[in-house]
Amino acid sequence: MRLAAAALCALTALPRPACCLEAAAGRVDITPDLRTEKVLLAGFGATGRKPAGVHDPLYARLLVLREGATTVALVGLDLLGMTINDTQDLRRLAGYDRTGRSLFVHATHTHSGPDTLGLWGPVPGVSGVNLRYHRRIKETVSAALKLLESRLRPVRASGARGALDPRGLCRDSRDPQVIDPDLAVLRLMDKAGKTVVTIVNWSCHPEVLGKENHLITADFPGPLCARVEEKTGGACLFLNGMIGGLMTPDTRSENFYESARVGAAVADAALALKPGAAGAGLFFRSQRVLVPVENSRYRLALPALTFGHRLLNAEGRPLPSWKRWSLALRHLLIGLTEQTQPWVESEVSLLRVGPALLLGLPGEVFPELVVGGYDGGYSFGRPLTTPGNPDPPDVSRAPKGPYLRALAKAPVP
Repeated sequence: MRLAAAALCALTALPRPACCLEAAAGRVDITPDLRTEKVLLAGFGATGRKPAGVHDPLYARLLVLREGATTVALVGLDLLGMTINDTQDLRRLAGYDRTGRSLFVHATHTHSGPDTLGLWGPVPGVSGVNLRYHRRIKETVSAALKLLESRLRPVRASGARGALDPRGLCRDSRDPQVIDPDLAVLRLMDKAGKTVVTIVNWSCHPEVLGKENHLITADFPGPLCARVEEKTGGACLFLNGMIGGLMTPDTRSENFYESARVGAAVADAALALKPGAAGAGLFFRSQRVLVPVENSRYRLALPALTFGHRLLNAEGRPLPSWKRWSLALRHLLIGLTEQTQPWVESEVSLLRVGPALLLGLPGEVFPELVVGGYDGGYSFGRPLTTPGNPDPPDVSRAPKGPYLRALAKAPVP
């Protein structure tokens, strides 16, 4: 799950005996030291923002799972995103690049964290990544994962799902008005009944603070996880979901009070869900995919984009390094066609943990792809198309279902 990964969680009742799943969870601080690690904040506009300080820590929240010969690590980062190169580095550093082992990276997508994608530098098209800080993140996470493997203990998995009314929490800033209200929870408890970890899956951009903020913060996922950890005594891992199109906080103002309010509301709703579906089982599958670089800004910023990606042709063969400059210049002067555009490699992932099925997708997935909603069923009191929209979407051309949430429940081949 590269870039700002989206996680779709579905629950299914599995009649398998819960006898051999083991887990360990924790967190490590990945906040940049602003005295020695000069970073720029990512997420808004074409350039980074200089941080004025740190409001709250950024964490890597980690979960290691094992069943028999299968070991899986989930890494949740309080960052805007990571690339496939970073994921491959982490797998290698932590020893998850071998048969029967895999590591999945998820970024909460906070818009008040350091540039880790190379797209928010001092000027457009120049990377804002601090290589020293970037290297420290991977070294810190890999060391923590190795430690967690020595602390695995038997657990029982249970899950719950519900719908959280988004009004006052999240809104759709672009037509058609479609919001995925799904709230899913997976809890792992040890034999003594103590919570090892609670995984919360919900969908909204962590950008309560807005573009004028210059303080490093995890945004609402920070107080969300803190509240869950306080109430359960275990770790918390927040997996963001369908935030494309664009799901943004529904708040009165851009401040830390509102960030805490949204986080607490989602945490309380998650904790109020009554776990029902239970089961054992650990299974993963990943598939590499080729993705065309169609975004105009990415085409212009190809030198920065190659910070975390290899440029490929349509057949998946690497392009010469000089192509990152020549293709960007060609796009600026005459444009690129489908035949001349570059491609990059990414990955889609499927992970089953007990009763939960997690689908990992790169980027910001539109909720329309997951639930449809073209009939207004997910607009939550708003018109499907905003009155006065000068360029309204033609929903008559929208694709018919079934959509991703229904398809995720299909048998795994």
